[in-house]
Amino acid sequence: MLVLICAVAGITTMHAPDARAAEDRTEAGLLAGGDQLTEGRERWRNESIFIDRTWADGRVAGVRATTTQRFGQNDKQLDAYYSLPASSVLRIGVDAQASPTHNILAKYAVGANMQYVFAPTWLAHASARTLGYDSVSVNQLSVGIEHYFGDWGAYAGVINSHAYATDTQTWLGRLSRYYGERNRVNLIVASGREPVNIGGLITNSDVSSATVTGRHWLTRTLAIDYSAGVTQQGDFYTRRGGSLGLTMAF
Repeated sequence: MLVLICAVAGITTMHAPDARAAEDRTEAGLLAGGDQLTEGRERWRNESIFIDRTWADGRVAGVRATTTQRFGQNDKQLDAYYSLPASSVLRIGVDAQASPTHNILAKYAVGANMQYVFAPTWLAHASARTLGYDSVSVNQLSVGIEHYFGDWGAYAGVINSHAYATDTQTWLGRLSRYYGERNRVNLIVASGREPVNIGGLITNSDVSSATVTGRHWLTRTLAIDYSAGVTQQGDFYTRRGGSLGLTMAF
């Protein structure tokens, strides 16, 4: 699901308006998950390990290695991202991914994003990404608005995808609850039409999804990461699943 890739990238590389680390911080962890599909399709699974680095001046960077099995084919992928504050109100970032196997996943992807604080607790987001498959390149442009109020945050945006000389749009919404020192839970919903990889064939498909993600710190150095969601991918399948992982800070 390409829209989910873009959504996770934005969550990973961007931060709340006043987010500044009091000190340098490194987090590393592992995550495993799976999905059940209807229409007699095989179960998906995925595993990943990651390391994220935050500097006291607001810079963030990270890498993630993932293995996945979809439609009976195995893939590997490496992701990396970096972002930094360009000014007191502007943050810019880049991200890239590569799959040496690319049976189902994109062969490569590159992107750039920006976050602009245009009023207290109000942010504008914009990003551009290109995903390369053997048969087609998918170009994505996204824009959105985010607002923070109390311990809550809300985001609404749209992703325009271009493939096979056709433009499609997917609308995305996210509601976040922040609690404790660094805990959070997010509800992400999406609806529209997007390019999707069905067993190696890239085709435009209707999509609607709802996903809950979160991180809860058990101690100052150990957290659990979790997700659960359902996706209706046109007439192809309904997918239900989730993930569970651990993160350590040092």
